[in-house]
Amino acid sequence: MATNYPTTLDTFTNPTSTDTLDSATVPHAAQHDNINDAVLAVETALGANLANVVLPARSISTTAPLTGGGDLSANRTLAVSAGSTSAAGVLQLTDSTSSTSTTTAATPNSVKTAYDTGAAKFQFMPFRSGSYYLNANFVQAQTALVNQTYYMPMYIPNAVTLDRLQIFTTGTFSGTASVRLGIYNDNGGVPNTVLVDGGTVSATAASTLYTVTISQAVTAGWYWMAFNTQTAATVNSFYGANAGVALPNALFPKVAAGGNGINSTIQTGVTGAFATAGTLTDSQSGFRFAVRVA
Repeated sequence: MATNYPTTLDTFTNPTSTDTLDSATVPHAAQHDNINDAVLAVETALGANLANVVLPARSISTTAPLTGGGDLSANRTLAVSAGSTSAAGVLQLTDSTSSTSTTTAATPNSVKTAYDTGAAKFQFMPFRSGSYYLNANFVQAQTALVNQTYYMPMYIPNAVTLDRLQIFTTGTFSGTASVRLGIYNDNGGVPNTVLVDGGTVSATAASTLYTVTISQAVTAGWYWMAFNTQTAATVNSFYGANAGVALPNALFPKVAAGGNGINSTIQTGVTGAFATAGTLTDSQSGFRFAVRVA
C-alpha cells in the first residue's frame, strides 16, 4: 500500500499466529511492501544524518535585551528585558506630558500635546497687511562700511507677501550712498541663498527713510535682512546698534570677545547683485531694517 505518512498515520493489519504465508487476508508480500513504504516515509521525514530533526544539542542564542535562550533539551521561553536610560529594551508607551519616568516612551500624541502647549505660551504676533515691521528698534547712529553686507535676522510669524524693504539714514548722514537691500533664506542659523534682491536705492539725505519695492511671498520662519552700501556717502551713517545694544528678537547663540553682543553676521567684499552668502563673520554692528506686508 502507499504510505500516508507524514500527513496521517498508516493503519496496518497484523497477522495472527494461524495466518499462513499465503493468507489472502494478510498476504506476506504485501506486509513487507507496506512496512517498507512506511519505513521509507519515516526516513525521508527525518532526513539523511537526521538533517530534518532538531536535536537537543542545538541551541538558541540570545543577546540583550532578548533573554531565555539555551539548548533544546527543554522548552525555552524567550523574553525581552525592560529598557532604561542605560540599556536597550521594551518600553511602555505613555500619553503623559508630566511623567518623570525613565522607563517609558512618549507617544506622538503626548509630543504634540507638549508642542501645542509650548507654542501657545510663546507666540509672535502675526504680521498684518499694510504694516511695516522692524528687525529691531535701533536708535543709535552706526557707520556702514562700503561693499560689506550686513545680515540681520528677522522672524516672520505667518505666511505673507512682502512689498517694501526700508533702511534709515541718521541726522549726521551726508553725501550720496548706493544702498542695496534684500532678503536671504536661513540655513541652520546663518544666511544662505538669496530669497529676493531688491536692487539699489540712492540715499542722499539725512534722517530719511529709503525704500525699495519688491513682491515676495514668504512662509513663517527665520530670514536674514541684507544691507550693503555699494558706494558710501561722505558720512555713511544709518540707524543701527553697536555692542552696547543687542538685537531683541534674534537670539544670537554667542557673544564676541569681551562679552559684547552680536548684532549681525557680515560678509566683506560684496559688490553688485546679491548672491549666495560666502565667508561670514559675526559683528557687533547691526542696522535698523524694516519690511512691509502687502
